[in-house]
Amino acid sequence: MKLYWGLAAFAGAFAMVGASTVTIAAEFSIRGSHAESTESPLHKGWQVFEAYVESASGGRVEVSISPASQLGSIKDALEQAKIGAIEMAQGDEQNLDGFYKPMMILATPYLFANDEEGQRFLDSDFFMEVREKMAKESGLRFLAASSYGFRCFTNNVKPIKSAADMAGIRMRVPPSPMSLAMVEAMGGSPTPVPWEELYGAMQSGVVDGQENPVGVVLDYSFYQVQKYLTLDNHQLGLNSLMINEQFFQSLPPELRAVVVTGARMAAATEYGERNYQARVSAVEKLRGNGMEVYAPTLEEIETFRAATKEPMQAYLKKELDPGYVDAVYKEVADIRAALVSSVSE
Repeated sequence: MKLYWGLAAFAGAFAMVGASTVTIAAEFSIRGSHAESTESPLHKGWQVFEAYVESASGGRVEVSISPASQLGSIKDALEQAKIGAIEMAQGDEQNLDGFYKPMMILATPYLFANDEEGQRFLDSDFFMEVREKMAKESGLRFLAASSYGFRCFTNNVKPIKSAADMAGIRMRVPPSPMSLAMVEAMGGSPTPVPWEELYGAMQSGVVDGQENPVGVVLDYSFYQVQKYLTLDNHQLGLNSLMINEQFFQSLPPELRAVVVTGARMAAATEYGERNYQARVSAVEKLRGNGMEVYAPTLEEIETFRAATKEPMQAYLKKELDPGYVDAVYKEVADIRAALVSSVSE
């Protein structure tokens, strides 16, 4: 009897040791890259993606995330995802058109009046077709996207309350033809300045102002060298989760569904925190640091939109199929009308 229990105890102990040291290998591995810190709302979203996908797949999919540009810039990581060196990468409205030109439309100034219009456009049947074409032609699939805030103007000259107030202001813009055309259309003087030189350019007066999301204005202490902030919300910033199309199609249907759901959860996680920051916490902190913050009325916003609409469409129609550009503007107009109708019935 003692021998029996001794052997049983030994066998049980061996089984426990074996269970603790042997792990079941995942069937699929996803390596993802993004450019932001581990404290950012974006990283928190990717963490949600990791936790959901690994859990919902029952361990069949393993996810590892490389934050803070450890694998290179946003563009570099997208290139790696395109060729399959990694499976996923962060995209944004400034880089996707380099992989599929029709995505240029997402960077159009004053296209969306608010985040809801942008999200409905991203979820529309129209844009779903664009996403499918991108996957086939570029090898990168657009899984989901989150707004990280609208770009807004800051300057040191005066409050910008309408398009006419832009006249003569030297406004730093990124090296984007649409950004240049936007400022020119309002009578401003667009001045490309490298990002790493921007703070010094504002401090020394090389430029009068710049345009970025409110969170960026706070994070990089632009309030120290800028007096006025205008919440004109001219360009919707979008962080997207992109995946290598060949890898995505190699997953069984049930795991493809898990990945898509996880990506949407990640986007929703980032958006919640970013939205609060852009509309409440960052604005309050900027005011507390001495900035004058102005929110234009609907009528004033319309002056910005009216001044830039034709130049933007003309530029886009030179770069893209004119029929596609018209279809995009119609889709957004239909979304806007549906939103108004939904609250007036």
